[in-house]
Amino acid sequence: MKVLVVDDEPLARIRMRKLLLESGKNLEIDEADGADKALEKIMESKPFAVFLDIQMPGKGGFELIEDLEKIPKEDIPYVIFVTAFDKYAIEAFKKNAIDYLLKPVEQERLMQTLEKLAAFEHSNKHENGLDDLYKKLRNLIENKSDKYLQRLQVRVGDRTLLINTADIVRFESDEKYTAVYTNDNRYIIDTPIVDLESKLDPEAFIRVHRANLLAVNRISEIRRQFPGKLSVVLNDSVKTVVPVGRNYADKVRDL
Repeated sequence: MKVLVVDDEPLARIRMRKLLLESGKNLEIDEADGADKALEKIMESKPFAVFLDIQMPGKGGFELIEDLEKIPKEDIPYVIFVTAFDKYAIEAFKKNAIDYLLKPVEQERLMQTLEKLAAFEHSNKHENGLDDLYKKLRNLIENKSDKYLQRLQVRVGDRTLLINTADIVRFESDEKYTAVYTNDNRYIIDTPIVDLESKLDPEAFIRVHRANLLAVNRISEIRRQFPGKLSVVLNDSVKTVVPVGRNYADKVRDL
């Protein structure tokens, strides 16, 4: 089975190649560091599946899907998204034979995807209308982008940084300001956390405390503490532990 790994980060491609090789499956693995190069390789070598990052400099994963609509239907590969993007949006499309892997990718989860691909290899991959599915997925993302905040402006000295909300791990209220945490950095903005909550996708971010707003897909563990209190552990670089307020406990239990 030919597979193509598309990611602008060299370390991400190395990790995915390593996981694929360790899967024990008979795979021919190729790589591309961007959407344009990926399209060339898809047209030349016709891989069966593409492991595709969504957010890349220049043309991203969804733009590549638009380009795929221009090639012969029989040459369109299966696309597996490898991303930190809102899992609920992608979950809606899992039933249509497109999967996603949440970074950092786990071997057990990757094996499930490879087993699914192996089953598809023996069937007509276009019988469910993959080209229509791509259009539906793109439309969903575009609609969500219009409705919710996708990037946050952060002033650092005389610079203004644009932080993708998909890269944000959590927000924490800090008196009159709000601290914004990505995996490795902390920024300060003057927007109240309650205003941020109203502008962010409620399926992507959850309030767990009056002072803490978290990215749902960065919550890796829920801990029960005596007496009857909860905390959550995040999958950031320091495994941050955040207490859960009593008024927010039911929402956390429903994750």
